[in-house]
Amino acid sequence: MLCILVLFLVAIVIASSMENKKLSVEDYTVYSPKIPSSFDGFRIVFLTDLHCSEYGPENRELIEKINVCNPDIILVGGDMVIGSEKKTMEVPLLLMKNLAEKYPVYYADGNHEMKLMRYEEIYGLKYKEYMHELKEYGVFHMSNETVVLEQEGEYMSLTAFDLDKRFYKRFHIPELDPQEITASVGKAAKKMYQILLVHNPNYFESCADWGCDLLLCGHFHGGMVRLPGLGGVISPQFQLFPKYDAGEYHIGNSTMILSRGLGNHSIKLRLFNKPEISCIELRRQEKEQ
Repeated sequence: MLCILVLFLVAIVIASSMENKKLSVEDYTVYSPKIPSSFDGFRIVFLTDLHCSEYGPENRELIEKINVCNPDIILVGGDMVIGSEKKTMEVPLLLMKNLAEKYPVYYADGNHEMKLMRYEEIYGLKYKEYMHELKEYGVFHMSNETVVLEQEGEYMSLTAFDLDKRFYKRFHIPELDPQEITASVGKAAKKMYQILLVHNPNYFESCADWGCDLLLCGHFHGGMVRLPGLGGVISPQFQLFPKYDAGEYHIGNSTMILSRGLGNHSIKLRLFNKPEISCIELRRQEKEQ
């Protein structure tokens, strides 16, 4: 019996190791009458939760798959780094440098970047140095702010909202009042198509109430292990079979795309859960007469 258990565990380790190296491109098409005509067919690549992982030398395999998506813009949802004293930033910095040479790149923080920022007494200047390098490479870092994307005289709104550390505690999921979002980033752009970057998907309802049209999230790593018919098994906050694990979700006129992410950190487990590049196409949907 013990021998069988050991073989089973070895098989899981081998399968997980193989799964972690199999990049998947997930295609999404999002429709809305608020999408301007000039943005009809606009392509977004959404990347999140790299955690310093590499796919081929200098992440060439990852970059090649991104190029095939032919994006107009790259949006980064955070946790490209690992919040650790020992881990360097070389891998995500080189990836961002290479991508920014070809595409507009907008980068929002995840809980790992914010961990480095909050605890400077532990991590020193790693966060500031990382952000300085991103800026040098032409990456637009966003923290509780909004930028307006312009194309042919038409506009969309892109906002990044940083969740406080209490929203990442294990075993407890506090509520988020939409007014807290407003207090940090202002009101949603009701007259423009509103894209929102928030790392943790637990707060889709609050973000929808705030007024986002498209919410982009990561953090959950697809639930680590995905079971047919049941979905992701566990979130980083130890929610069993979380309501949101991966894929596309809708509340009213709001859509959330939740990526399975590109890497792992402390528990490097993936089963039936390939790392994801999210390729999102925006399509203008005319209002019904």
